[in-house]
Amino acid sequence: MVVDREAVLGDQHPDTLTARANLAASYRQAGRTTEMIDLLERVVADRERVLGSHHPDTRAARAALAAAHQ
Repeated sequence: MVVDREAVLGDQHPDTLTARANLAASYRQAGRTTEMIDLLERVVADRERVLGSHHPDTRAARAALAAAHQ
């Protein structure tokens, strides 16, 4: 759960960011598009700051966000 990872690992830990990305995917499956896009925007910004813009996880998050906007 995202809240648990935030409490144990911190808000910016890569595993916490992955948990948020997974939650966004769950939102997509549930049809909660607005929440998914909001969360993916946060994931992209956080991953760019923590991992850098060229990291594979950052690129994957950016691709997921672009797909969500289509």
